[in-house]
Amino acid sequence: MPVALSPPHSLPLELQVLLHGGHRCLLVYRTPGTSAEFAVRGILLSVLRRGQVDYLQLAGGCELRLDWLVSVNGHRLAA
Repeated sequence: MPVALSPPHSLPLELQVLLHGGHRCLLVYRTPGTSAEFAVRGILLSVLRRGQVDYLQLAGGCELRLDWLVSVNGHRLAA
């Protein structure tokens, strides 16, 4: 059963549709200033905000910056 994400602010509609708490997902990130991309597979727990930066928190304690995210489960995000 999906877990509702409780972000500290409202996510863009595109991300609300693609991100489902408690589900396994494949996230692709681009490192700023480069064309290098890396993929992370995990179970999404929540969206966190630290200062002005939002993070996706995955099971196992991994936290990844939301603003570096370029793809969720094969769906490229709008630029």
